Amino acid sequence: MIKNNVIGNCKPGFQRKRFQKLKKGELNITFEIDLHGKNLIEAENFLDIWLPKLQMDGDLVGIIIHGKGYGSGPDGPKLKNFVDQYLQYNPNVLAYHSALQKDGGTGAVYIQLKNIN
Repeated sequence: MIKNNVIGNCKPGFQRKRFQKLKKGELNITFEIDLHGKNLIEAENFLDIWLPKLQMDGDLVGIIIHGKGYGSGPDGPKLKNFVDQYLQYNPNVLAYHSALQKDGGTGAVYIQLKNIN
């Protein structure tokens, strides 16, 4: 279970230097997805629809806001845990990392999608 810890993953083959830039918020953000207020099923459906669409449009670097989960109860942040697992196992996601404080901190993640064009 993830509390308010930093989450992130860099998949094999993704440039470490670019991952460092992603972690520092130095890449140009081309999209923002806000999952606040969505349950886990709605969040999954939303990501299943929008990530491929963004990828097709060439919008490959963005931020997903999942919140810190303060209202999730004793089991911790459900949406944050879901987003971590979803991005880790999505083959079209090359890397992701918790955002800088100015962009939402541990309540958001920067994401790098695979270029398919």
